[in-house]
Amino acid sequence: MTRLYITRHGETKWNREKRFQGWKNSPLTEKGVLDGKKLNEIVKEKKIDKIYTSPLKRAYETATYAKGDKDIDLIVLDELREINMGSWEGRTIKDIKKVESENYYNYWNDPFKFIENSGESFKSFLDRAESALDIITNNSKKDENILVVTHGVTLKAIISKITREDFLDYWRKPVLKQCSISEIEIKDNKAHEIIRYGDVSHLID
Repeated sequence: MTRLYITRHGETKWNREKRFQGWKNSPLTEKGVLDGKKLNEIVKEKKIDKIYTSPLKRAYETATYAKGDKDIDLIVLDELREINMGSWEGRTIKDIKKVESENYYNYWNDPFKFIENSGESFKSFLDRAESALDIITNNSKKDENILVVTHGVTLKAIISKITREDFLDYWRKPVLKQCSISEIEIKDNKAHEIIRYGDVSHLID
């Protein structure tokens, strides 16, 4: 059975400072590096055949740590980038909630009313996330195990395409933890079922 193991990049400086990153970047923290290296245990345990990663530095570095010294393909996929947050990038959540409280609320609770502020519309972003999932599943082979390294909101968008919940109900749930693992069963080159969700057992010492 073909499986996807989808994860979020390791913790960054801006994550710790509670800043939106989007297409901008900040370095992985010491914890982010350590958790990325712990993903190597998943790569070895699940006999990962290839790794897809967002091109953004924090995701690519996490994928590199996860790969370790294993001789497997590391494939950069632009569609796995985080949502472009436009003028919000680099700003703190506290600041945005204070200045744009309604738009911040809509972002998490009523996303199709969200005003993209020079960034990416939700429709465009969700189409891109669906495209990423299609590319990965369409190019999967029988009994292949694939690790996907992406971002918090992109991961949420991808899994929202698989879950049987209403999109808005799922969207309102918290973002998954960094370097957690969500396991997806692939059948006939289509994402079929969520086997486990947001598992962090590999991160516990």
